[in-house]
Amino acid sequence: MNDEFRYIAAIAEHGSISKAARAIHISQPGLSQRLRRLEDQLGCELFDRSVTPLAPTPSGEVFIKYALRAIAAENSMRQEVRSALNPRYRRLRVGISAPRANALLGGVIVDFYESHQGCTLELKEMSSLEQLHRLFLGDEVDFAVLTPIAPDPALYDIEMLCHERLVVAASRESLAPQLTQAKSGKISLQKLEGMPFVLPSCGSYFDPLITQMIESSHAQLDIVVRNCSAELALAMVRYGLGAAIVPSTWTARMQDLVTYELDGAPAGNALRYIRRSDRKATNEELLFMDILRNRLSTK
Repeated sequence: MNDEFRYIAAIAEHGSISKAARAIHISQPGLSQRLRRLEDQLGCELFDRSVTPLAPTPSGEVFIKYALRAIAAENSMRQEVRSALNPRYRRLRVGISAPRANALLGGVIVDFYESHQGCTLELKEMSSLEQLHRLFLGDEVDFAVLTPIAPDPALYDIEMLCHERLVVAASRESLAPQLTQAKSGKISLQKLEGMPFVLPSCGSYFDPLITQMIESSHAQLDIVVRNCSAELALAMVRYGLGAAIVPSTWTARMQDLVTYELDGAPAGNALRYIRRSDRKATNEELLFMDILRNRLSTK
């Protein structure tokens, strides 16, 4: 409820008084005045004005750390007050990258809604360690489902959900001859030459690995589409347009698709469930994660 906390946090986030003022809907002179007044009260400068973007001074870093904690505490208090006033007011905020959300969460959200109506799910884009810290410290997410980010275990509780690897996904109803000859569920890219491929955007971790793997194999793949969404890629595969290279979790419990492991593919990474160690999981969060674990364990 202390406006100064939010004002200073906004300046730190945007690196500019004018940008922060626009973001929080206050005039630039008014925000500058509030900053100088606070600095006078503290007896120190909070930002170094000689650099662009503005950088917190050592004293500013301390103030911002506690300001973010205070903002998070206030947000939690307001949410709990609203929940106590109206038992149907529930929300669950999940940090997750857009490609993974698009490919993985559709069925999970449907099952969650059918089991727990009255809870609003909010998805927050999170694809870097910087975003993770900012969203958790600002109390903007309850938990995250990520790979390959591994934050400090002293601050976060981390559970490995599964090991994610790259696979070739194709429609069961229209398998190409190259795939019907695959043995033991494995295949090499050289065996797939001439087959149409869809390469969706799989995130900052997998995209470079896929490119490197294709280049090092020297396979002449017929790539029809690159950098499309997960939904579009899997839809085209279902219509019989060849195959796609995707993370294994993207095809969890999709009975109309068949997957093959790639010979020589990188080892992949762990898909993790991450939450702040100082926060207790709500019943909604526990239910959501049970549904997600079940989906990942029954591919």
